[in-house]
Amino acid sequence: MPAASRGILSGPGYDPGPTPTRPANASRPRVDTVRVRFFGGLAVSSGGDGAGGGAGDVHVVPGRGQQALLLRLAVDAGTTVGYRALAEDVWGLDGPDDPRAALQSLVSRLRRSLPPGVVASDPGGYRLALSRDDVDITRFQDLVARARATADPALAREALALWTGEVWTPSDGFDWLVRDLLEDRGHAERLAAIPTEPTPAPTASATTAPAPAPAAPTPVVSLGALIGRTDELHAIRERLETDRLVTVLGPGGAGKTTLAVETARAVADSIVVELAPAAAADVWTAIAGAVGRRIRLPDTGGATVSAADRVAEAVTGRRVVIVLDNCEHVIREAAEAALHLLGISPGVRVLAASREPLGIPGEAFVDLGPLPTTDAETLFATRVRSARGRVPDDDERATAGRIVRRLDGLPLAIELAAARARTLTLAEIDAGLDDRFALLSNGPRLSSERHRTLRALIDWSWDTLTEGERIALRVAAVFPDGIGTADAPAVAATFDADADAFDALVDRSLLTRREGRFRMLETVREYGLDRLRGEGTERAFRARAADVLTDLAAAHEARSRGPGLRDALAWFDANDENLAAALRTRADAADRPGGVRLLRTLFWPWAVRERSDDLRRGIATFAAPDAPLDDEPSVVLEAVALFAAAFPEPGRTSTLPPASFAARRARLEDAATRHPSEITALVAPLLRLAETVLHSDEGEAVRTWHVDVTDAELDEAPPWTRAILHALRAGAAQNAGDMDALGVESARALEMFERLGDAWGTGFASQLRSEWLVLADRLDEALAVIDRSGAAIRGLTSVPDLLQQEAQAVGILLRLGRLPAARERAAAIDRAAAADGSVRALAQARMTATHVEIADGDGAAALSEIDRVGLEGQPGIPDQFLAWVDALRAQALLLQDRPDDARAALRRGLARAVESRDHPIIATVLVTVAGWNAAEGRSERAAEAFSRAHAVRGAADERDPFAVWVRARMARTGAEVTPAPVRGIRSALADVDAATLLALLD
Repeated sequence: MPAASRGILSGPGYDPGPTPTRPANASRPRVDTVRVRFFGGLAVSSGGDGAGGGAGDVHVVPGRGQQALLLRLAVDAGTTVGYRALAEDVWGLDGPDDPRAALQSLVSRLRRSLPPGVVASDPGGYRLALSRDDVDITRFQDLVARARATADPALAREALALWTGEVWTPSDGFDWLVRDLLEDRGHAERLAAIPTEPTPAPTASATTAPAPAPAAPTPVVSLGALIGRTDELHAIRERLETDRLVTVLGPGGAGKTTLAVETARAVADSIVVELAPAAAADVWTAIAGAVGRRIRLPDTGGATVSAADRVAEAVTGRRVVIVLDNCEHVIREAAEAALHLLGISPGVRVLAASREPLGIPGEAFVDLGPLPTTDAETLFATRVRSARGRVPDDDERATAGRIVRRLDGLPLAIELAAARARTLTLAEIDAGLDDRFALLSNGPRLSSERHRTLRALIDWSWDTLTEGERIALRVAAVFPDGIGTADAPAVAATFDADADAFDALVDRSLLTRREGRFRMLETVREYGLDRLRGEGTERAFRARAADVLTDLAAAHEARSRGPGLRDALAWFDANDENLAAALRTRADAADRPGGVRLLRTLFWPWAVRERSDDLRRGIATFAAPDAPLDDEPSVVLEAVALFAAAFPEPGRTSTLPPASFAARRARLEDAATRHPSEITALVAPLLRLAETVLHSDEGEAVRTWHVDVTDAELDEAPPWTRAILHALRAGAAQNAGDMDALGVESARALEMFERLGDAWGTGFASQLRSEWLVLADRLDEALAVIDRSGAAIRGLTSVPDLLQQEAQAVGILLRLGRLPAARERAAAIDRAAAADGSVRALAQARMTATHVEIADGDGAAALSEIDRVGLEGQPGIPDQFLAWVDALRAQALLLQDRPDDARAALRRGLARAVESRDHPIIATVLVTVAGWNAAEGRSERAAEAFSRAHAVRGAADERDPFAVWVRARMARTGAEVTPAPVRGIRSALADVDAATLLALLD
């Protein structure tokens, strides 16, 4: 409650004294026959017989201000409420400059709406001159207080009879009052359910109460897997509409995670971050992992980008709710992460589930206490029916109600107790609770008490388990992601257990089985881990879990290159936290061989998902350059580590001397031949590629990279590896401007990947093949290839990556002159980007729209679109992408006849393009440089820039819309553009550096 005077309200600690319906100042003058009602709507009446019967006058109180003032005075009817308390509750933080004067005016208007004398002026404030009996909500509270003090069910039923509808309040500001009343209602419902006769008959008041003891089987009220909690769900959703940080607070086992996930499902864009398995240092890793499963980030070009920056790039510009679940054990780090997330973008909201507040200013709360009696009884009846096939019958209903009351309405406790109905009667369950819940009589107020209570409950359930079931429970405790039902036999065998024990634990509600996984409630998991620690076996159990996860991961990884890729990635996604925990187990035990084996299984799935941060972290932990290369996993890991060393972050050069690199490369190439696999077959060519990058830093190479693959290596490689090598050759040929090689290699790679059924490889090769088909002026074929590629990679990649391929199709349509079709697809890209909301998706949509407007010759519209891209300053955006934006901006400016501004954009774009060493992008910028020279009447320089662009690319992109515009401008001066012959490419490229190219703008 915001106002200090609210201590007057009745509640758990309220003692009304011997005559609670008469306040201390009851001797003051009052109006006898006025009644104020808030249950079921606001109503003020006067006259009648003064006892609630007979006709009377109805008084309308208009306006939110008068209504709020009346409600605040009614809360403390008969008692003077101070000016400050009234102002705080009527206006909140947006109060008037002179609250006392504003109150005086508001009181004056309210008095005109009510009978004379109802609102009285007292020193220091105002008073509603009515008895608490004259106001239904205060009478309700007093009756509940008396019922609790005397344990009188009749008084509780009398109070519930007053609750004729939902509590009326103004639009906002009185949620504290509703919470207090609902709490009192819960107490009243529990008391009202106590029978006053051996075989009680329903009374009139009981039948009109909102939640009486049922006379028939309680109907199941569910929301998905949730029973009850509709008010809390509604409250969470309301808070998320008005507050950017909402924390669901409550004891363990109260259902915080369930509510958080249910809330996330109802949000258009949400990401659930499971922090339960995370250590303090791994909070951002957990957040990035959750984001990475939804949003594939662009290649960072070897740069070291923090998990926080990757998350920032993913969520900036989105309207997204990020759920941080199970924060309590890393509360400080979770609070810092939440604060950082909220600072990234105004569209980000955070929903935390925790046993304690995060402690951040502006944090809104939804308290999750015991279930209301009706929902708790429904939950118990439903679980009893699941356990034995029928709900409690008439003879058992009183016992069921007593069990629920003794369990204090905590969902976890109810689930565990009801599960025993399979083998015990309800009377036996009730008797079994005698020595288990002494602490519940004090109320679950302190976290330590809640923990002891839940532990006692699970201890009681533990006592009933067989030895096999006890092993299964402890096993499940070390799998934070749960255990897939298909994996359960292998997991059980590793622990010398019976897989059927997991199903037995489902029957006992110690595990749940949903979406193909055995999952464990948080508190039960804590109990299992405590058992392991007490026995001194936690390390051994975690080591065995890492063993079986490594074996399972290896089997799924072997299927990830080919038609099994989608299923394999789904397995790795579902076990992400399990695998992370297993890696930590290997690291904590200094088990390098085990860590290498496990990291090897993660290499390709992480490569497809572009989880370079996780891979670098794993390499830093387990790589050892001097270790023996005596198995395939060691060869792969050390090769990846050496390859990464050739790609330092932007602005830095590698610290690894070329001679050292060459020596390690030779050692790894030799080991790769001794341990052949689809991956080790890539070691030699990829390390040779990396070595060219090292030499390029010394000025020995003019290209970013190239791939040298011998015919023998191709002949000996497995089919998937051969397809990868052909694709790498195609990429190298594209960057080298060797169109003949690009055509041959891209065709081979695409045909092989399609034959293998590898969707990722098909998408990779399709882009390269489509590029060649465009340059070969086979545009219809290019469009068909890129459209098939989009279908192949859908669901494997992020929305931005998919939109990139869609944008490639738009470019082909523009070259075909099919402007309406291009606009239609660009509009579809825009809709998909808006739904995704990420920076990269929105940027791709804007750039695609810019391309369309340039093709249409509308410079103003193109410039408007490119101005909305907004990539400057964003983390992880490579230079070539920014250079492309600069080129498009310059093209739009040239269409507007603004050559000076275009020149400035081109100087920036050329520098970025050369720095990136991405020669197709350099060619695009050079075509734009040709356009600038043509616009300035510099035909010779325009021809030179055009020729350089053709030479860099290896062919002329004749039907590129802007290239068509440039040739038209040059034709006005009689200049012609003759593409450089392929055989002259290498000499023509010798001068591709920043100084040479920038001279074209001088």
